[in-house]
Amino acid sequence: MKSKKISILMTCFNASKYIKSSIQSIINQKYKYWELIIVDDFSSDNSVKIIKKINCKKIRLYKLKKHIGRTESLNYGLKKIKSDFIAILDADDISFKNRLLHQINFLSKHKDIDLVGAWASLINEKGKILKDRIVKPSLKDLKNNMIFTNVFSHSSVMFRKRIFEKVKKYPSHFVYMQDYAFILNIMKYYKIYIMPKILVQNRMDRSSMTFTVPYRRIIKEKIKLLDFTSRNFHLNFATRILWLNEYIKANIKFFFVRMGV
Repeated sequence: MKSKKISILMTCFNASKYIKSSIQSIINQKYKYWELIIVDDFSSDNSVKIIKKINCKKIRLYKLKKHIGRTESLNYGLKKIKSDFIAILDADDISFKNRLLHQINFLSKHKDIDLVGAWASLINEKGKILKDRIVKPSLKDLKNNMIFTNVFSHSSVMFRKRIFEKVKKYPSHFVYMQDYAFILNIMKYYKIYIMPKILVQNRMDRSSMTFTVPYRRIIKEKIKLLDFTSRNFHLNFATRILWLNEYIKANIKFFFVRMGV
């Protein structure tokens, strides 16, 4: 059987602290038929120098001439990809060496599934495991959970390029929750799944977007996504009650944040 090429998309902005380890985790993959697309979002640190020092012809680096943000950097990278399978790895995260192999084998066997994620371990700045991110893999549980919160590790995601027939890109109006919005859009049209295996490590760093995006922006995007799930997915009575509770809580939080309380 002919090997299927996987394009891994990585965006970076001032990622010099961890990007070498992240890239090395791709180079170390058991599955060898891949390319790594790196979009540097006009970094002001040594990220580009570190990338260029890595001797690997399967890395394609695109240096942006101005800072455009993570969402548009992802969309820029997607336009450079021709492979039928696309994987994501953030510039501070780690892929286990069997990640690509497990996920491409899974998608090859399950033609009806178009996006697959995996369990993840959360690690600190020094690489110490803080906890494991375990999610029930059943389709029903997955859909119910996704109504309220993103249960996917972005760095664990692999999807088929054919999803672009319906979902063209990451939603441009999201700064922080663009991956959640992207997966919800995919979920409208295609089947998604989370493999019950830990295949990636997500790094928790105080300088990452998780900690630097204004809380007001996070809550505002959360409300938008709750609106989206209400309009686009069927919610039974019990789920609707839970949704309403989450929606009210999010709006109360936004009110107090806006008032500076």
